[in-house]
Parts: sequence; C-alpha cells; structure tokens
Amino acid sequence: MTQLVQNQNQFIQTPILGQVSMIPSPDIVSARINPSGVAVYQAGQAVKLIAGTSTEILVDAITGPTDAVVALGVIIFNIRKALYAAGDVCEVASGGSYVWLESSAAIARGATVSMTSATAGNDPTVATDNTSGHNIIGTAIDVATAAGQLIRVKISPNIHV
Repeated sequence: MTQLVQNQNQFIQTPILGQVSMIPSPDIVSARINPSGVAVYQAGQAVKLIAGTSTEILVDAITGPTDAVVALGVIIFNIRKALYAAGDVCEVASGGSYVWLESSAAIARGATVSMTSATAGNDPTVATDNTSGHNIIGTAIDVATAAGQLIRVKISPNIHV
C-alpha cells in the first residue's frame, strides 16, 4: 500500500489520508471488521454495515459505486495502526464528519463523490459520481486539480438519485 507519511522536520503537518478534519463535530463510531472477511482494510476505506449476531457494529468494505448497500462511513486514520485485518476493531467516521480522502482525478468543490476500494499497492480513492443508483460517500469540500490529491469530503452516505 502507498501510505502517505509526514516529514518530521516540517513546521506544519500536512493532511493524512483518513484523517478527520473539523474536529468539533465528527460522528465517529467503533466497529468490528467482518471476522470472516479476507480483504486488507486501511484508513480512507469506505465500509458498510453487514449482518451478524455480534452486539458490536459489524462492517465490511464497500466494493465500489455499484455496491447495493449504503456505506456507513470511512475508516479514519489511526497513528498506531496502518492496516486492518478481518476481526480488527476500527474507528469509522459517519454522516456529518469531514475526512481527508484521496482523489482519483480532478474533482470540483461541491461534487458528490463515490469511493473505490483499496487494492494491493493502491489507496482507496474518491471520484465525482452523478450516476443514478450509485453508492455516494459524500460531498467534496475542497477542489482536486488532479489524481492523488487529498481533499476534505463531508461524509454523507446515500444512493444517488
């Protein structure tokens, strides 16, 4: 995975993929990743609720914009843990939270964005998506002029109408 890192000698820290922004009003919950899942999960990855008998919130990765289940939110950055495996507990930013996410192309401010899944060697990314029936993760708050830029996204999971 291409993990973004901080330069320890800079005066102001730059945003990190999955880092929460606008701290006063985040909606963050703890959730357990699908114990029978096989994927590797990381900060910035969109997750959805799954069925199970646990008393904990159970989540699994969103497979992309055509996933029929609405996302719960996005796994947030944790300084102690870069990657998550099946059965791990993670923190998920839900509706109303502002999270730094990576763009897959140019994105206009105010555009609705959908999520792509993380793959081996690639971070999850967001892209402008206005397609009816697609799983939307939120609204772009910042402008991305190219792929690979971190922008703030207001998390508001829904199905685009």
